[in-house]
Amino acid sequence: MKKILLGIGLICTALFCGQASAGETYYDAGTKALPLQQSAGTARATAMGSAVVAIPQGSASLLWNPAGLSRMSCEEFGIHHNSGLGDTVQETAIFGMPLGTVADCNKNCKGGSLGGIAASLGYVNYGSFSGRDDLGLQAGSYHAGDFSGSLGWGMELLPRFSGGIALKGNQSSFASKVYNAFTTDIGFMYAVTHDIDLGLSYSNINLGNKIGGNKLVSGWRMGAGWNVDKHLLLAVSGELQNDAVNRLQLGTEYLVGNTNQKANILALRAGYQANFPNPQLSGLTGLTLGLGYTLTRSVALDYAMVPAGELGTSHRFSLTYKFNCPEKPQPPVQAMFTPVESKPVVVAAAPKPVVVAVAPKPVVLKELEFEDSHFDFDKSVLRPAGMSALRENVQILKDNPKAMVQVEGYTSNMGTEEYNQKLSERRAEAVADFLIKDGTAVERITTIGYGEMRPAMYQEKMGVGDINTAAAKANRRVVIRVVEN
Repeated sequence: MKKILLGIGLICTALFCGQASAGETYYDAGTKALPLQQSAGTARATAMGSAVVAIPQGSASLLWNPAGLSRMSCEEFGIHHNSGLGDTVQETAIFGMPLGTVADCNKNCKGGSLGGIAASLGYVNYGSFSGRDDLGLQAGSYHAGDFSGSLGWGMELLPRFSGGIALKGNQSSFASKVYNAFTTDIGFMYAVTHDIDLGLSYSNINLGNKIGGNKLVSGWRMGAGWNVDKHLLLAVSGELQNDAVNRLQLGTEYLVGNTNQKANILALRAGYQANFPNPQLSGLTGLTLGLGYTLTRSVALDYAMVPAGELGTSHRFSLTYKFNCPEKPQPPVQAMFTPVESKPVVVAAAPKPVVVAVAPKPVVLKELEFEDSHFDFDKSVLRPAGMSALRENVQILKDNPKAMVQVEGYTSNMGTEEYNQKLSERRAEAVADFLIKDGTAVERITTIGYGEMRPAMYQEKMGVGDINTAAAKANRRVVIRVVEN
């Protein structure tokens, strides 16, 4: 009888207790849905140390926490490739889409009214393994591979609280042996604030599978994600598995570019994973690094590198395409805030006088003007004085729940016209973000930036030494109007 000495040990470990470790970083089966199906995951998540259980990831949430599917606002297709450790190659394709009506996106999209759904197909090729007989003589080569698929759905169950479920199947083959397994994942996400999310999921709930008398590895994943601002994201996760490796994961992502445009954005990512027990691999084990680039609002490329000591280095590539996204609402025409006489207008040129009724102008309940001193110089970060001034005036919004808020940004003429335009927009949006965090509904707020085009005082073209002139200070401002239509 032939004995497969080298290959059988690797494959058995992979299928049911840790071979995904070779596909991911090290010994991490059960950490992502079925061990093999999610061994590589996506490049973005892997580059962040896999600390993404509380991070919405569009269709890729299917692989980590299906509750994140509740926040999909676009249809999305992604292709994810993993290679680099021996002959192992993995390909995964994921398609996802929101269900029901998707509200217009301004500051924050909540996904479809009926949640979101996603499906994945995956294949892993482990290459060939040498087989030997009882005498130790070579007896041919054997091949191993995997096919996998999953279907998931997530939906907001209560305000700020979402749940999701994923059904998964996996067929593993080695030589003439074929194994099948079926499991499910459940997950939950809770938005503590506009910027902080908590996540919890349980992977690989066994649907009656037993392979060689051993149960599939399953376990809990829990974590948190914090959007410090529009550029910086911090994440932490932990994994507790039954009879397998437990892990602590840290991750971060920093975006370089104009995040408001959602195009031409460079993402710098890093993470760290600590395993218990430690696999004792040499080198930079535990460290993860990666880059991402958003070419347009629709297309993004991502890369991740995961050193695994003497086992080598794993490389991941992801290509994601989004389509049928909701349009961002345009700011209202400025004329709605321009004083207009409410009395009728008589057109004398007509054969018979024609009376044209002009709608009365909106009632301005309150108008605030924030000076440049409320922001850090040349930045859109509110200073404590600016935050305090906003807090003192938000009560009028609570007392008038139907009132709308118009936030206008202006700058001096120092710098280029294009730069000043973007700075005025960022400052207006910084004020809007603060109001949203304080409880004002997104749909009540509109922002617009005028750059240097509407100065409060005339000024000559500025030089570096002219930043503190009276005209320059007057022109650098943000105007907030609370209006009742």
